[in-house]
Amino acid sequence: MVPERLEEALQVANELAGLFSRAGAHLYLVGGAVRDAVLGRLAPGADLDFTTDAVPDVTERLLASWADAVWSQGKRFGTIGAMKAGRRLEVTTHRAEEYTSSSRKPEVAFSTALEADLARRDFTINSMALSLPDAVLVDPFGGVNDLAAGRLRTPLAPEVSFSDDPLRMLRAARFIAGYDMVPEPALVEAASQMRGRLDIVSDERVRDELDKLVVLPDPSSGLWFLVNTGLAEEFLPELPALASSRTLSTATRTSSPTPSRWYNAPGPKGPSAWQPCSMTSASPRRVRSAPAASASTTMSW
Repeated sequence: MVPERLEEALQVANELAGLFSRAGAHLYLVGGAVRDAVLGRLAPGADLDFTTDAVPDVTERLLASWADAVWSQGKRFGTIGAMKAGRRLEVTTHRAEEYTSSSRKPEVAFSTALEADLARRDFTINSMALSLPDAVLVDPFGGVNDLAAGRLRTPLAPEVSFSDDPLRMLRAARFIAGYDMVPEPALVEAASQMRGRLDIVSDERVRDELDKLVVLPDPSSGLWFLVNTGLAEEFLPELPALASSRTLSTATRTSSPTPSRWYNAPGPKGPSAWQPCSMTSASPRRVRSAPAASASTTMSW
């Protein structure tokens, strides 16, 4: 049985999946829509991202026959965008990309394997897919368990993930704050050691990611992550200066009497300094009890 929170999104998703199926291709809903559906926070009319084993030319032809508008600026990366009944959609061919050490732009290689595509994504909570139209959740890296545990992990080793795309280190801060996540020690260590990789990220991309963080209801846990991993020193050295005077904790305090946030407590950089705390109190918060991450999960709703 499909949860009510997914029914509205699946109406358009299954209609599109039928087109791909008749063309001999598979279609999967991926990314933030799947994550937010698992959490019960998928907004009506939210943008939808799909992945498919169809090549971009086929995807473009199918969308052109069905959507109200189609754009192909991302075609060389396998992505075709569309608008249907006021809803934005993107369909991307499965990818298994490679990165050079001097750029965060990948050398794209298309793939027919869904798991190879999911493995290249930033975090396990975003590495889930919903097959269509049968609505079976494919979760090879334990994203559901990580959501339940409030644990932030990368599907591959964090050193590999952050080397491929250093912007993911800043994105980690946003997910820590926006989804009340605790980063695993290996992720914190990798971000601390690899912060210099931000040099290859454009100022505009860093600014955009920081903008997304600071407009969250309570960005404090993400800001502490940036400070204590040393990431903030790479692009906003004023932030550590604020933290040293404890201004950060009061400036980002919310009106909630009992905010549940995790942050990297002031002190030496690195994972040893990561402590569970409230930004409005020094009292510790107990780690949530949750199942351990599994190597592979395929489940139906």
